[in-house]
Amino acid sequence: MSIRLISENSWDRILKIQEEAYTELTPEDANILKSKWLSAPKTCAVYLNHDNKILAYLLAHPWASETPPKLHEDSPITNSSNLYLHDLALANEARGKGIAKELVKNLIDNAKIQGYSKILLVAVQNSTEFWAKFGFLDIPNVVICPSYGNSAKLMALELKA
Repeated sequence: MSIRLISENSWDRILKIQEEAYTELTPEDANILKSKWLSAPKTCAVYLNHDNKILAYLLAHPWASETPPKLHEDSPITNSSNLYLHDLALANEARGKGIAKELVKNLIDNAKIQGYSKILLVAVQNSTEFWAKFGFLDIPNVVICPSYGNSAKLMALELKA
């Protein structure tokens, strides 16, 4: 099992995983997700099993604002010391195996190496407790696009080299 950078061949499986994982949100179009990847390919990864089947993916890209990007919109290529973790999704068969934890730790380590100072994300589908385990803190009173769902919360992790 291993973590690899996303490639063009990853997308059919990523889209299937997205559809499985998001039960409370409308899945995003392939071109929208690809825009996140193309804006920062070194911070986007997949998790492969021993048969090289993709079990999970993570998309993260630079973001220069404290207001999170809207869903279903392209990601512009931006220079920023902040990284926005747009998406972490697992296939049903991958749940409960520590794969999400490995992908997040990999992102945090890579973000530090690449010089990012903060990672922002919107916790959806009641995932705030999961993110808090990595040190992400809730940022209250921030306007979040309604497409993230009613329970969405902006969270941030300050990175120390």
